[in-house]
Amino acid sequence: MATDHYIPQSLLRRFADHDKGGNLNVLDKISGRVFHPRVEDFGIEDFHTFSSDLRQELESGELPTLESLIGEKFESPAAPLLASVIASSTLEGLAPAERQVIIEFIALQYVRVPGRMFDLRSALARGFGDQEPARTLRVFGTPTKPDQLRDVGLLGIPIDAVGLANVLRRAHLALALAPGDLAVVGDNPVIVHSYLELSENFYPAFLVSALGSDAFLPISPRHILYLHTASDAITGTCGRTLPGPLHLSADAMNYLNGLQGKAAVRYVVMPRQDQEAQLKVDISTQTVDNFDFKRAFG
Repeated sequence: MATDHYIPQSLLRRFADHDKGGNLNVLDKISGRVFHPRVEDFGIEDFHTFSSDLRQELESGELPTLESLIGEKFESPAAPLLASVIASSTLEGLAPAERQVIIEFIALQYVRVPGRMFDLRSALARGFGDQEPARTLRVFGTPTKPDQLRDVGLLGIPIDAVGLANVLRRAHLALALAPGDLAVVGDNPVIVHSYLELSENFYPAFLVSALGSDAFLPISPRHILYLHTASDAITGTCGRTLPGPLHLSADAMNYLNGLQGKAAVRYVVMPRQDQEAQLKVDISTQTVDNFDFKRAFG
């Protein structure tokens, strides 16, 4: 048995609260309570383990270890780049190849999380007038039984991440700075802001890369990676990179934190426990969208 991390430990550690001994402040949306797990314990047991029949069919050397594959192909190449971005609070000097490594990291965080499958099942339930599924992160069940859906879903994570990153190459990239270092990160961490009026039953499967959309991924309580796909973006082209950071207002930060909370299936990590009351307000508030983030790109 192993605890697999759908949000990288390297990212989670930046949100750890030193006043809590380096543990996390995690808001449970269902119970409304806050608990304080260690970073290494905040994950899902055997989430990246393939089902029993696939493990029996293939030799151990033929079957990839998904946790190791994700670390080697996505997280390790991105780690020094993200550390540099955080240390300098700028994207200045980022080479095109390095830019794409960061975009692949963002794409991975979008496709790997349980929230992606949960959102699909919720949308299907709403579309057919059925009861929505329980808010659980164990969307693939357990690996102890034959389960082709589980295996296809897990094998598709790195493939889908690369495919999405190739589309997101056309997006503009910027770094947004959170006032007071108060950015939170949920269990569905890549949040999408659209300038379109969407139906309540709309399932935003591809909204993250849609024309005219914004996508945000917090990588520390202060630093948020921001992708904007322009309304005239062309697949195969490379978007712009803003070297200097964008400074968010307090209202914009509360709005984005609220989106993190709304998008989360169940858990939201806060850098400080005294954010709990404000975060609950941000999640419950139906904010009128007055934020034009894309104006940063002219």
